Formats: sequence, C-alpha cells, structure tokens
Amino acid sequence: MDIRTESDITPDVAKQIRSQSGLTQKQFWESVGSNQGSGHWFEAGKRKGIPKPIRILIFLKYVANVDIDVTTPESAQVAVKIGREVAARIEAQRAEDEAKQAQQRARELAEKVRQVA
Repeated sequence: MDIRTESDITPDVAKQIRSQSGLTQKQFWESVGSNQGSGHWFEAGKRKGIPKPIRILIFLKYVANVDIDVTTPESAQVAVKIGREVAARIEAQRAEDEAKQAQQRARELAEKVRQVA
C-alpha cells in the first residue's frame, strides 16, 4: 500500500488500514471523528467516497502516526488544518521531484538526438 497523501485514502485503503490496525469499525471510525455506521457505508462503497477532512485525519493518525485528538469539533478542525498543510507540502515536493526527473529525461533525450544527428 503506497499512501503519500490524504488523497490516497480510498474506502478500500481505509478498510485495509483498519484491518491491519486490528480495530473494529467502531474503534477506527470514532478515532477519526466519524462513527461506525458511516464507516460501514464508506467501506462497503455505498457512499461516493470518504470526506476529505476524515481522509486527512486517517492519514495523520494511521499513516503519519500523529497522535491527534478529535474529541471536540475544535480539536478536529485544528488537526484537519495541520493535515491540509502537510498534504500541500508533500504534494509540492512530489511535483518538484517529478519536474526535476522530467528535466533530466529531456536532457538525456536531447543528447541522444545530438548524437544521432
């Protein structure tokens, strides 16, 4: 399972994370500010997808191993804000790395063209 940002948290991935953590649906989904009923619907694919704030909390708690408190709406909002900032930084770094790789590949191809010409 390759999870780099919250956008990689799909219902199937969330179910895998929950199973690997050895948690019940109730334990897992309540730990990220949701509930067992919604978690069941997410995992069964009966909802379009997991809302972004919950994906962020799953990423922080179970992928980045950040101890988060979601016992109040305010603390959950703070955790989501931090998660958004972290995700944005990771995505920016990923884009920068891909751009560098593309530039390197372009230089290599240009060199091959010069050698053939």
